[in-house]
Amino acid sequence: MNKINNVILAIILTSLLPLNVHSQKVAQGGFKGLQHIEPTNWWTGMKNPELQLMLHGTDMASSELSIDYPGVSVTQIKRTDNPNYLFVYLNITPETRPGIFKIILKKGRKKQVVNYELKERTPNSANRESFSEKDNVYLLMPDRFANGNSLNDSVKGYHQGVNRSNLSHRQGGDIEGIIGKIPYLADLGITALWTTPLFDNNDTNYSYHHYGCTDYYKIDPRLGKNEDYLRLSQTAGNHGIKMIIDVVPNHCGGSHWWMKDVPSSDWFNVWNTYTSSNYRMTAWTDPHASETDRYKLTHGWFAPNMPDLNLSNPLLFDYLKQAYIFWIEYAQIAGIRVDTYPYNDIKTAARFIQTIRDEYPNMNVVGECWVKTPAETAYYQSGNNNKDGFDSRLQSVMDFMLKDKLQEAFKENEGWDTGTAKFYSHFAQDFVYPNTNLIMNFVDNHDIDRLSTAYKNVNEYKMALAMLVTVRGYPQIYYGNEIMLEGISGDYQGHRFTFPGGWKNDKRDAFTPAGRTKEENEVFDYLKKLLHYRKNNPVLQNGKMMQFIPENGVYVFFRYNDEKTVMVITNNNDHATVLDTKRFAERIKDCEMGVEVTSKQAVDMKNQVEIPGKTVLVLELGFWR
Repeated sequence: MNKINNVILAIILTSLLPLNVHSQKVAQGGFKGLQHIEPTNWWTGMKNPELQLMLHGTDMASSELSIDYPGVSVTQIKRTDNPNYLFVYLNITPETRPGIFKIILKKGRKKQVVNYELKERTPNSANRESFSEKDNVYLLMPDRFANGNSLNDSVKGYHQGVNRSNLSHRQGGDIEGIIGKIPYLADLGITALWTTPLFDNNDTNYSYHHYGCTDYYKIDPRLGKNEDYLRLSQTAGNHGIKMIIDVVPNHCGGSHWWMKDVPSSDWFNVWNTYTSSNYRMTAWTDPHASETDRYKLTHGWFAPNMPDLNLSNPLLFDYLKQAYIFWIEYAQIAGIRVDTYPYNDIKTAARFIQTIRDEYPNMNVVGECWVKTPAETAYYQSGNNNKDGFDSRLQSVMDFMLKDKLQEAFKENEGWDTGTAKFYSHFAQDFVYPNTNLIMNFVDNHDIDRLSTAYKNVNEYKMALAMLVTVRGYPQIYYGNEIMLEGISGDYQGHRFTFPGGWKNDKRDAFTPAGRTKEENEVFDYLKKLLHYRKNNPVLQNGKMMQFIPENGVYVFFRYNDEKTVMVITNNNDHATVLDTKRFAERIKDCEMGVEVTSKQAVDMKNQVEIPGKTVLVLELGFWR
């Protein structure tokens, strides 16, 4: 085998753990060379009839392989410069019946027989409904949300167990905890659930975030079992909540079982000395960018403990896309969020996403493209007709710039009446997007300062939530937004506090009204009313938006369709302000009355409306002449 560069291999090996692998059990036979076969099973009736099997074991490449099963044939056998791997490509015809077939491996007179299962695909699985602009998305970190099974807090063979005295360590939240809170999420008005990754992550440090996978076919046992993930999805579905999977194509974990025996010398992007990414995603949209900068962006490592995957290797490409198709099929997943999309070669990333969407043509995908201008963000939304011909295959993008505005605007009065008014100027640039309905809006997430660190005042906090839910696009709520959960600015762990009441020994249970403070209940009830209104009213899902230039510290916009008109009045002044409604006759038309959707109070729209200081009014207009 051609050896991987010694320096980079040494970096990888410094983080290795005693081997603790997950593999499909194999039949007993004459020699026991096979240690892993992945995927662990597959399905009949997939659109793509091709299946790659990765076989790993001592000198596996020298084995002779045969399969005898109706409808299944070997089309290719691929070997790498590591003799311990064999990549076998099968063709599974549409007529193939579910069942177990035998893979026979021979070395001379020795033989090993492996049972492999093809399951029956769920009827109409390919056409499952995905998330859309109609949804209210909730993001949570499983380790930080709720502990439903304390017996899995520490697991033999895993370096990190629970240490609740240190937020950089695991806290013990798990899938069982999430399942128990699904009714709570439905009551809040949530219709789609995005969890950070659930895959096995046996790193020595910071394993709780699970963005460094160490086994693509195993749910981390400290979070639960594979079956628990399916049960979570089914429970959520029973409450009208779709599941979104977090896809991480850029890197794996430094403790992946691969690291003991890397599949090939080009499986990772390698350097003579450890080199991090330059993190400058603008290199993709900069027409003057150097290839040197783009190379460092895509081939540099995200972190020392996260080996950078080389998706240009066709064997790895096929392996990884199959891994995510496996979980989408198995766990009945309804949507995809892609982590660090521009850190990959974006043309390869687009092809990677499309291969998954080929199996699920209705599947929506939202990408994390953390850039700082609307034009750059729009570049990554599918259908943009970019000058260079690039199409990301991401129907949805995340609005990081709006997040900045939401965390800043209500602390400031100055500038609201000029051309640089934060929201007005931001939305005035929406012309760059092919579809503004599929922009994901958020006030914070697991990588960003919590909204509560920006606003200590409940009124200002509620203003940000009101804007989040009512503007174009769809909202992503980060766990704890609904109770103004505190955080620490500038500290990753400070963005990731545990939810009060998610643990049996917590002093209070903020999942219940009795366990929340007066202010927390005020915020919770307000957001709940907004989310349910949005859930039940298409005007806030895909209605058009019209905005007016801010005047006297007041910003006004409308959402409207053929059935309804909603007027959103934002008073950023500390004092009450009287608004002359005649200026907005273009959209108010002959409407005489409005109803504030959270308070149900009627508002006379004929002449003037008084708005309290630091308040957003969300008015459904009605009572037409």
